[in-house]
Amino acid sequence: MSEKRVTDRHDRGIAGGRLVYVVRSRRSGGLSVGINLSPRKTCNFDCVYCEVIDRGAIARHEASPSIAPADVAAELAGVLAALRGGAEGPRDIAFAGDGEASTFAGFLQVARGVFDARDGAGLSGIPVILITNGSGLARGEMLDAHDLFAARGGLFWIKLDAGSEAFYRAVCRTSVPFERVLDNLLAAARRHPVVVQSMFFRSDELGVPSAAEIAAWTGRLAGVVRDGGALAAVQVYTVARETAEPGVHPLPVGELGEIARAARAALPGVRVDVYG
Repeated sequence: MSEKRVTDRHDRGIAGGRLVYVVRSRRSGGLSVGINLSPRKTCNFDCVYCEVIDRGAIARHEASPSIAPADVAAELAGVLAALRGGAEGPRDIAFAGDGEASTFAGFLQVARGVFDARDGAGLSGIPVILITNGSGLARGEMLDAHDLFAARGGLFWIKLDAGSEAFYRAVCRTSVPFERVLDNLLAAARRHPVVVQSMFFRSDELGVPSAAEIAAWTGRLAGVVRDGGALAAVQVYTVARETAEPGVHPLPVGELGEIARAARAALPGVRVDVYG
């Protein structure tokens, strides 16, 4: 991969194919290799801020297609080999893509292959990350996957974009109960330390999160810690790409900073990062 193909944009045009891609990530601080287990763009959430432009209504309700773990591992090995000759190496490998990976049947076997491909490429020092809305984390294989990640240098990054049921419904637009997301977050944080990712934005329809909503959100995070969960970090961020729905705009860094300060006050000792 030539250096001139690496840009400051957040799209996936750097390298990769159907299941594996490369993106410049704010949160990784460089190149991130993504794993996409939803090439048909199936997802159980329909977030207002979603950046998957052409998902389509049917794909929001379909099951994820079957994907051979060997295909993911082979495509990943090829991308890592291509990156090895460039001036900039990957900072992490992340299950992200176009849908919700925690609901993917066979995730554990795919994850094992990803860790093996990473280690085979001589990159055992970079983390493997699952970016998840948390909806499928109570499944048996996801519990085993969390143990695998913890044992082999990986992390679960779990999204929490709301503090109240009403705001969760307005933003995430899903049939998944808010209580399930909260329960799964707590259970995962009790099992191993997790990172919480929270997206904040301004919407022509919803406006900006109110002070009461931010207080409810920080209260949920404080509750995780109070009830025995471990938060490795909290990430406060905003939109960086074109969104599928018009009228969604990034929050200024100053407003994100105010939200982060509220989180730090509620979570002494927990690192809170801002990504504008």
